[in-house]
Amino acid sequence: MKAKLFAARSRRAALLALIVLSLALSACADAAAPQPTVAPTVPAPTVPAPTTPAPTAVAVGLPLDVGNVLPWLSVYFTNPDPPDQVNSGIDRQVVPLINAARRRIDAAFFDFNVPSVVNALIGAHRRGVAVRLVLDVQNGSQSVPAARGRDPFDALEALKAANVPFVDGGRSNGLMHEKLLIIDGAVLFVGSWNASWNDTFRNNNNLLRITNQRLIANYQRVFDNMYENQLFGRRRPEGAQTPRLTIDGVVVENYFAPPDGVMARIVAEVRAARRSVRFMSFTFTHPDLAAALLERKKAGVTVEGVFENRGASQGAYPTLFCAGARVKVDGNPYTMHHKVFIIDDRTVITGSFNHTRAADTVNDESILILRSPQVAALYKQEFDRVFGIGRDSTNVTCDAASAVATPTLSVSECPDLTFTCSDFTTCEEAMACLRAGNTRLDRDGNGIPCEALCRPR
Repeated sequence: MKAKLFAARSRRAALLALIVLSLALSACADAAAPQPTVAPTVPAPTVPAPTTPAPTAVAVGLPLDVGNVLPWLSVYFTNPDPPDQVNSGIDRQVVPLINAARRRIDAAFFDFNVPSVVNALIGAHRRGVAVRLVLDVQNGSQSVPAARGRDPFDALEALKAANVPFVDGGRSNGLMHEKLLIIDGAVLFVGSWNASWNDTFRNNNNLLRITNQRLIANYQRVFDNMYENQLFGRRRPEGAQTPRLTIDGVVVENYFAPPDGVMARIVAEVRAARRSVRFMSFTFTHPDLAAALLERKKAGVTVEGVFENRGASQGAYPTLFCAGARVKVDGNPYTMHHKVFIIDDRTVITGSFNHTRAADTVNDESILILRSPQVAALYKQEFDRVFGIGRDSTNVTCDAASAVATPTLSVSECPDLTFTCSDFTTCEEAMACLRAGNTRLDRDGNGIPCEALCRPR
C-alpha cells in the first residue's frame, strides 16, 4: 500500500513539475516575441496645429508649383553657365502658362527672338487667344543668327506669317524698353528678362511672376496705352494707377518712366539706407545716383556693386572704385543684364530700368520696389553669386579729380540713344554710344557695336 501511495505522489509531483516547466517556457517565449500594438483606451490629447513657416519666394530652377512661395509672387534667376542650354532656360517658367492661356496675352519686349516663346504665342493665336504684342522693332533684336548648331530664326517673319498683330514701339524719342507679359489678366511676368535668346540662355537676369490683380492693373493700363493708343515715352502721360500697395503685409511700390520720375525715387531709397546698399547694373551713368552712393559710403554704409563689363570704365564705376567702394565688373563672358538695388537687406528695386538719364527721361521703363526681407534674401544670394565671379577693372586710373560721377558722354558725342549704326562714321563714335547704353548697336550681344565699323581686331 505504501508503495502505491508513494508512486501516486511521485506521479503528481512529476506532473506538477511538468506544468511549472511549461509555464516557464511559455513566459520566456512571450518575453522574446514582439508585443502587439494596443489601441489606447483613452482619447488622445489635442495637439495644436503646426505653425506654418513664413513663406519665401521660390528661386531659380524650381517648377512653378514647387517650393514655398509668397501667395502672389515667385522670383527666378537665369543661370548662364554654361550658355545655350536650351532645356534649362528661364523660358520654362513662361511657356507652360502661355500654352494654358484661354482669353488674352499681352506682351511688350525690347528684344524678342527666343523661339520657344515666339512659337508658343503663335500657337496661342492659332487656337483663338487674343495675342497683342508691343516690340521695339527699330532698336531691339528680333532675330537669332545661325550659330553653334542653331538654325536662324526671325521672330518678325514668324509673326507676320501667322498674322499675329504687333505694334512697333520704336517710334518714341527713346527706347520701348519694357519687359512684361500678362496672361489672361491673371499672371504677370516682369523684370530684366527679354524674351530673347541671349537673355534666356546667356545673360544674367531676374524674372518675377505676379498674380496680384491690383498690381497687374498698373501694367495693364500702361500696356493698353502703348498698344491701343500708341503712346510711348514722353507722349505717354500716365504712370502707375496705384503706385503704392500693401500685399499680404509686403509694401510694394510700382513706377513707370518717364512720367513717374523713377530715378528720383531710386536715389531717395539709396539715401535712406542705414546699413548696406548692393547693386547689379547693366548700365550705370547717372551722376545723381552715383553721388547718393558716395554720400552713403562716407556715412559708413556698406556699398558694393557689380557693373556689366562693357563700358565699365565709363560712367559711375571709376567714381565709386576710386572712392574705395567695393565695386567689380562682372565675370559673365556675355552680359550681366540685372538692374537691381538691394538696400539694408530689406528692400529690392528691380525692373527694366537702367541707371541712366535716357531711362529716366525718354524710354518706356518700369520698376518695382519690394519691401520684404524674404525677397531681399533671394536677391542677395544672386548678388553674392555674381559678385563672387566679378573682378576689378584694369582700365581705371584713380586721381584726386575722381570725386563725382559725370555722364559718360556729352550731348555732342551722343545726343540720344536712338542712333543706328548708319549714324556713325567711326568705330569710336559707335563704341561711345554703346557705353552710354545704346544696346541696339550690339544686336548679337557680343560687345562689339556696328560690326561693319568695329570688326574684331
